[in-house]
Amino acid sequence: MKKYQVIDVFTPSTQAIQTFVERENKINSHLVDALKTPGKQIVLYGHTKCGKSTLILNKLQQLKKKAFTTRCSEGMTYESVILDGFDQLGGIYDETIAKTRGFKIAPEVSISYSDIKAEFKLGEYARDTQKTGRQILPPQLTPRRLGEFFGASKSCWILEDFHKIKGTDKSKTSDLMKIFADMSGNYPELKIIALGAVGTARQVVQYNQEMEDRVTEIFIPYMKDDEIEQIIIGGEKLLNIKFSSDAKKRIIKYSCGLPAVCHQLCLNACYIRRVDNTTKNITGMNEEDLDNAITKFVDEKSDTLKKQFDKSIKVPNYTPVNIPKQILTVCLTINKDEFPVDEIFRRLKERKIKKNDIEKTLNELCTVDRSEILVYDENSNLYRFNNLFLKAYAQLRLHETEDVKPTTSRKDEQIVQKLLEIIDKDINDEESDEDSFIEEI
Repeated sequence: MKKYQVIDVFTPSTQAIQTFVERENKINSHLVDALKTPGKQIVLYGHTKCGKSTLILNKLQQLKKKAFTTRCSEGMTYESVILDGFDQLGGIYDETIAKTRGFKIAPEVSISYSDIKAEFKLGEYARDTQKTGRQILPPQLTPRRLGEFFGASKSCWILEDFHKIKGTDKSKTSDLMKIFADMSGNYPELKIIALGAVGTARQVVQYNQEMEDRVTEIFIPYMKDDEIEQIIIGGEKLLNIKFSSDAKKRIIKYSCGLPAVCHQLCLNACYIRRVDNTTKNITGMNEEDLDNAITKFVDEKSDTLKKQFDKSIKVPNYTPVNIPKQILTVCLTINKDEFPVDEIFRRLKERKIKKNDIEKTLNELCTVDRSEILVYDENSNLYRFNNLFLKAYAQLRLHETEDVKPTTSRKDEQIVQKLLEIIDKDINDEESDEDSFIEEI
């Protein structure tokens, strides 16, 4: 039996390869067609941790296409995006590596790349710290020249977390797509693949109307329960482990369609059972193991949960009514896993909050600007919490001022109590009667 390392099987923070699960045929065919079409730029968008990066990297690998990734961060400038893309190509344009990998790049292109890189080494174009603090690029490093470098190496360029680039820098970065699309006649493999949060597809196209027919927008939804289950089954086979039926069902439930959460819970369970690689004999994983895995997950994520919740309800100090907080309170008091829009409106109407303000805030609560704390299903017209762990945290933070009670059943009631007890350790100074609340569960 071939041995696999557990960290290569359950990968909450990196691309899943061994346990990669194909998405539904419509998404796969749409993406593959776009990758094969010269000049077609791609925008993949969806909620955080829904599997966008894993999907595109596996598809590129299946099609034997090369790609380099720029991971955008908050406040990243247009110049730093260009420079990162330029730096990513360094290995290809190294003569020894190029020969080893069999790349055939025109000598003049390689020389041009080397000349520009040499200018950076001299430090002449490091940073304009006295004026704007922005990166200064050599005049030769234009977007078209960068496209030539990518095109000559037959590589795609992935811009991960595109939505984190703001303002005019995002507008300039979006214009790169048009430049790359225009160059597809000479470089058919050349394309930008932008990965972003829900709503970011429109942000790309709206900056340049000429791109509407040259950009494929693909929404990557949460994984379905059977897709999450395939991650678990795949890991079981590779590691020779076996989750009990009830444990598996609860992993699926707590994952909320997020593959990253499923990977983390499975990885934690393996760590708890000291499973580092494929076992000689089948190792069983029961509900107690899962309880401990969830406890470990929340213990490690408690600070993150606090930041996400605070971000979701943050409003200016002068705001008379905290509408996000009011909406979340109502969502919790409805006492259902999913809640209809009309019910939210009805309950908030009593608090004299305008319907337009409610609709606007509900939409915001489904975006990264408010931690994507809620998810909206257009088919059912229902909302739900994006993450059951974040929901448990919200219950603890909101119970003091409102009649908010956990919405759990049977086994889940016990685990939510554990979650609340762990989370409570980090916010003791903010909550005065948490012990009585936990006793109510």
